Amino acid sequence: MARPDKRDLLGACIWAGATLAAVAVSDSMLLRTILGVPMVLLISGHIVLRAIGVRTTSLSEHLAYSIGASLAVTVAGGFVLNAIGSLTSLGWAFWYLAVATAAMLRPAGNDAVASKPAWLGPLQIRPWQGAAVALAMLVATGAYALAIHDQAAERQFKYTEFWMLPPASSDPGQLVIGVRSAETQAQQYDLDITLDGKPFAVFRSLTIAPGDTWVRKIPVPILTTKQLAEARLYRPADNKLYRRVSALVPGT
Repeated sequence: MARPDKRDLLGACIWAGATLAAVAVSDSMLLRTILGVPMVLLISGHIVLRAIGVRTTSLSEHLAYSIGASLAVTVAGGFVLNAIGSLTSLGWAFWYLAVATAAMLRPAGNDAVASKPAWLGPLQIRPWQGAAVALAMLVATGAYALAIHDQAAERQFKYTEFWMLPPASSDPGQLVIGVRSAETQAQQYDLDITLDGKPFAVFRSLTIAPGDTWVRKIPVPILTTKQLAEARLYRPADNKLYRRVSALVPGT
């Protein structure tokens, strides 16, 4: 029995090792894409087919099988990496290297390792087949690059919470004013409070860091009739109204 040809499996191991090195030492998305996309969409499936001895009769058939097997390898890898808490770029690179190494190390005498199909050399690729493969690779690469770009451009929603609580029955002479920052950096605010449209209290240059909360109890007079308390939050940088809240102060 002829010794199985493992040059393509060795090449896949080298490719997987290069992909792992690129992920480990470089932040270049172009380099990661060039090395990673063929491994994810084609190479991993090809080495699995070779390892389990699946024979195909044409290049187009082998490409179709390889793409399907690559998707299966990726799905299996997702389950494994999620189970061990390694669902990261480096974890994926290790997974594909492990798959390539396992295929390479299959015993040479085992029938599961098929000899290289005769159609692999010399290769005869029809123009439409080459165009289809190139288009598929282009679409996959573009989708991957777009996903990475969108992730890098994503910005968390920034906001500032502002509230006013009316006097409680247990403490009828106190308004509660609160400001909480969920901005990305410390911000300065001016706070004006009116009672029935008349100025009542002012706080200037309140500096609130991200995640901090500023709360004050404001004593208010209790009258026989209800009063409308309003609070306005401004940013001194542009002196524009940023938030406004109101509450009713009950009468006696």
